[in-house]
Amino acid sequence: MTERIQRDEALAYFAAGLILAALVHFIVVLLAPYVASRSAFDRIAPLGALNETVSLPRAGPAERMSAYADPAVAMAFCRYDLASGPIRVRAPAGRAFSSISFHARRDVVFYALTDKAATRGVVEAVLGTPQQVRALAAKDDEDSPSRDLRVAAPAREGYVVIRVFSEFPSLYPEAEAEAKRLTCSPEPSP
Repeated sequence: MTERIQRDEALAYFAAGLILAALVHFIVVLLAPYVASRSAFDRIAPLGALNETVSLPRAGPAERMSAYADPAVAMAFCRYDLASGPIRVRAPAGRAFSSISFHARRDVVFYALTDKAATRGVVEAVLGTPQQVRALAAKDDEDSPSRDLRVAAPAREGYVVIRVFSEFPSLYPEAEAEAKRLTCSPEPSP
């Protein structure tokens, strides 16, 4: 009987240790973005001013600004700070596939659009804090509501990235020029 009790106690200690190890692993994974010293936002911040579109260098074997970057994809970004009001993000939809992703400062992608969301050849969204988005919605006229796509950001600071695919290496300069046409401009405060 004591042998069975010892075996049950050993299994209980093993299970408790396994649960504790899984819990520690889970907490470390969740906290890693908050304690990382070189987040994507920290790496791109010195490259350009707020609301300025900055083209990222082409990915290659030796240089890569973002993880898993593809050398066939031209990338540009603009940083934003919504403290002074919402911003309007615009990018003309060209021939090649493109996507726009909205990132919070801690690298959380909270919204994304592709060129399929373009209206009259332009992908456009108004980005603001939840309060700013509600204030814009409150100002809408019932008879002629706004057609703006409004995106509520989970944090005041972040960045917007556009990626434009180049089908062939010879078309990369066109994709890069298209990526540079991303604009992030201040929107009148609600």
